[in-house]
Amino acid sequence: MGGLVMDILLIYPSLTVEERYGRKGLSDVGGNLPPLGIAQLASSLESRGFSAALIDAVVLNMDENDVLNEIGKIKPRAVGISAVTPVFHRAAALSTLIRKRFPSILIILGGHHATIVPEQVLEEQPCIDIVGCGEGEETLCEIMEKYRSKKYSREDFLGDYHMLKGVKGIGFRRKDGSVHLTKPREPIEDLDSLPFPARHLLPMEKYLPLPNQYKRRPVVNMVFIRGCPYQCSFCSNTAIYGRHVRYKSPARAMEEIKNVVERYGARELSFWDDTFTTNRKWVEDLCRRLIESRIGVIWSCYGSVGTVDPELLKLMKRAGCWNIFYGFESGNQRLLDNISKGITIDEIRKTARWTHEAGIEIRASFMLALPGETPEMARETLDLALELEPEYVQFSFTTPFPRTRLYEEVQRYGRLNHSFSEYYGWIPVFVPFGYKDREEIMRIHRWMTRRFYFRPAYILRMLSKIRTWEDLNRYVKGLRVAARFVLSMH
Repeated sequence: MGGLVMDILLIYPSLTVEERYGRKGLSDVGGNLPPLGIAQLASSLESRGFSAALIDAVVLNMDENDVLNEIGKIKPRAVGISAVTPVFHRAAALSTLIRKRFPSILIILGGHHATIVPEQVLEEQPCIDIVGCGEGEETLCEIMEKYRSKKYSREDFLGDYHMLKGVKGIGFRRKDGSVHLTKPREPIEDLDSLPFPARHLLPMEKYLPLPNQYKRRPVVNMVFIRGCPYQCSFCSNTAIYGRHVRYKSPARAMEEIKNVVERYGARELSFWDDTFTTNRKWVEDLCRRLIESRIGVIWSCYGSVGTVDPELLKLMKRAGCWNIFYGFESGNQRLLDNISKGITIDEIRKTARWTHEAGIEIRASFMLALPGETPEMARETLDLALELEPEYVQFSFTTPFPRTRLYEEVQRYGRLNHSFSEYYGWIPVFVPFGYKDREEIMRIHRWMTRRFYFRPAYILRMLSKIRTWEDLNRYVKGLRVAARFVLSMH
């Protein structure tokens, strides 16, 4: 990257696996995934004639000084930083350092946190010039086009309030310091019109999922769907993508799949869409194309209870699916209703049974410390996890993100920590009234993890699945992760 002059540098701030999961000793287990959001922004910019560079400070193990040194080499006219809520404090600190050392660079913040609380970001972070709200491809390209029309003068660009008001989906400050949010930008309907994410700007060889999320290497993550039709009270994804679900066509999805197989030697694909199985016709079409292509990749995806049945699951298995992640969330029906999950315990049981009968492994997600929960209810969740016998399970802590219904209702159910730096899902930030304190939640979490993963029957079952040295290596790493959660207090 050194020696170039770029129109824009896109940055994903540093956040290690150990920080993300609140446990030490996990630096080599995997879990770093390519930031496809900024990679998609970069390819959209390139398609409009702008030069772009990417820095994924996580996978490159770069601290703020490393990033600043790289900015000095690249000399970008603008910097775009993407931040989810738990990493926002890093993005803010980096922005402050960039502004101090490079005062003429335009600083744009996008991503989940900027979309959720744009006014708060601009009010509290004077170093950030523009926030982008919602889908960023069209918005960022328009920002850069307007910036170019001002000959990349930050002062002239920020001083033209009339021009800025015409850019949909952004927030900025007026001369008096007050914040102005423009009209929301319409979501992109034709996802096929987007170029493939700029994976060529990322160190693809460095990315590796957690041990329970892949079987073969190289594995490449992909996203084909935007939006979610469900009403879960804890989810903030709809703040960006909305409830109207949009898909890349199966034909376009296959083009991208063939591209990553040919260019990066992908032997496995990880479909990272939250709602992969929601549209049955779309899944069937993609599966048939995968089968007919004889491309030979295996894949995993996220599934939704109530959207699969034995016939569909068997087709997915034939097409290469080996693992599905389900958000079961709880073993108590009242708690499921409290978060508007829209599923029943019986539906969960049927989904798990059908998936195993199709020969597909299950990664099951359960939430601990849900609104209205007590330790006795948490035991019901463990009982269900043991009954379903998924290959892998995660017990994550309920995290009420801003702009969610859960966040608005949280005072009815318990006490909330407002330090966004802990909003990973792996540190309890919300304590329902049914628990004494945060420490009790941590103790129950360790107990549930130990009871599930350190059963002799479970260990023997997983050992029986070992076929390659890669399998053995993954299982050893996976047990280390589980042990860290059992033994560590923080």
